[in-house]
Order: sequence, then C-alpha cells, then structure tokens
Amino acid sequence: MSSLTALILAAGYGSRIADVTTNPKSLLTIKEKTLMDWHFDSLAAVGVKDVVVVTGYKREVLEEYLQKFKSNFNLAFAVNDDYKVKGNTYSLFFGLEKVETDFLLFDADLIYETQILRAFVEDTNPNQILVGESSIDDIECAKTMIDKDGFVRMTIDKRAVSAEEREKYTFAGEAIGILKFSKEYRDDMFNECKKFLADEKNVSKNWEHVMNEFLHTHDMSVHQSVSDKWVEIDNREDYERAKKLFGEV
Repeated sequence: MSSLTALILAAGYGSRIADVTTNPKSLLTIKEKTLMDWHFDSLAAVGVKDVVVVTGYKREVLEEYLQKFKSNFNLAFAVNDDYKVKGNTYSLFFGLEKVETDFLLFDADLIYETQILRAFVEDTNPNQILVGESSIDDIECAKTMIDKDGFVRMTIDKRAVSAEEREKYTFAGEAIGILKFSKEYRDDMFNECKKFLADEKNVSKNWEHVMNEFLHTHDMSVHQSVSDKWVEIDNREDYERAKKLFGEV
C-alpha cells in the first residue's frame, strides 16, 4: 500500500462545459464510468488508500456520489463553499489542511490510463510534475518550462511563451494536471498558499499562479508520461475527444 495521499481538486463550476452537464464536471461519464470512478480505480490499482476531495459546486451531489468509495478508501472532504469568488488556490489550501503526508495533487477533470499513474508513483523522485507531449505554440496547454538543470521553473497557461521566456527556459511538454510532493514540500506549499492568499488580488486566482511562486525556490523535476492516453476535459470538444480515445465512440 502506498503512503501517498491523493488530493483531488473538484470544487469548480466548469462554465465551459455547462452545455454538456450541470452536475460537477468530475461526474461526466465515459464508458459508463464517471471521471471520479476513473480516478479511484487508478488509485486503487497503485495502492493509494488515503484520498482528500475538495468539493464546492453542488457539493452535496458529489459528496453523496463518492460515499460508495468509503468502504475501500480513507476518504475525507475539504470544502471551498465560496468557489465562485475563491479560485482553486483556495481549494488547494483547504485540501492541504487535511493532508499530512507525501501527496499526489490531481485536477479532477482528467481521464488517464492507469499505467501513467503507476509509472509516476513508482518513480522514486518525491517532487515531480507529470508532463505529456505537446507544442510550445499551443496557447491552451499548460506549458512546462525547465531550467538548464532540468527543474521546472514555471508553467505558462492560456497565453504564448514570450521571447524572453524561450531564451531563459526550455519547453518540456504539457503539465497534465497531476503532481507529486514530499511532506516537506507539502508544508512549504501550504505556507506559500497562505502567503499568496493574504494578498486580496490573488483570491480568485488558480493554483498555477501560486505554483509558479513556489517553483522559484523549489526543485520540481519532470516525469514524462509513459502514454499519450490522457485528456484534460475543459469543454465539449475535449469531452468528445476523451470518449473517442477511451473507446466509447
């Protein structure tokens, strides 16, 4: 059994996929399984038993659905009730309050092959970002930028990489949305979140912003995904692609 805790951020509304579902996005189904089912099946396969899920939007619906996992997992909930105002840095902060060990951080709106997570967990490096193939010119992707020693120093999402950034760093791929932290780095990230959120202008910002602050002073390595069978589901197009990739259509 793994000593890692899984922390899954699932508080958001998912406005870009509201034309597909009004339920929490993590309850979207692919091959008759919700995204949460896919997460928990993979966690069981790699021996992770301790799970914290951060809920918010329609939390009663999601928490009720997840009750079925309590027989096989040590399941706890953290809540971001003010999810429309407080971005998912707050979700991360609230979740970390319930994590006391090395941990895996997941965006809930992912689907991936179990072998991707297994290889990531089996990698003995305790502080890593899971990265897949992509293009530095893809505006939408979370572009992972590494220094000359191979450590991630920033991720760039929803905008182009500047000439200065291209000169300073090397593109390593797309951050999939799964990260691994040691207990020491967990404590540092908790304190970084607290400091970041003390500034009112950061209240609504997503956790990638605080992560970039953290990466200035902490060495996170890249773990290249062993498979390209993964999708982050932000909108209908992503959802259709995930269904096709995982054999539903």
